[in-house]
Amino acid sequence: MKEILIKPLFTEKAIALAKKKSKTGAYTYAFKVGRDATKPEIAAAVAERYGVQVDEVRTALLPARVRYRYTRKGIQMSRLPSYKKAYVRLKPGFEINLYENI
Repeated sequence: MKEILIKPLFTEKAIALAKKKSKTGAYTYAFKVGRDATKPEIAAAVAERYGVQVDEVRTALLPARVRYRYTRKGIQMSRLPSYKKAYVRLKPGFEINLYENI
């Protein structure tokens, strides 16, 4: 069984999108999803977990990042893995409260 929804994202951009209505009155939420998850699978998973109707799903595959830390022993390099992000727009009249379980 593959993992579709990993977690909702709480970045500045994601929080701004979740607070702001679009022109049609719909909200957009950002989720970290599995790399092999498709748009219909993401829409079905969000609809099942949160009990809402999904209007549109947009995805973005983010590349791996390299981080450098400056320590007493010298410069240490580490690699953060790549991941897939999904922006889910709900139908007008639906809303998700992501902050109730924090």
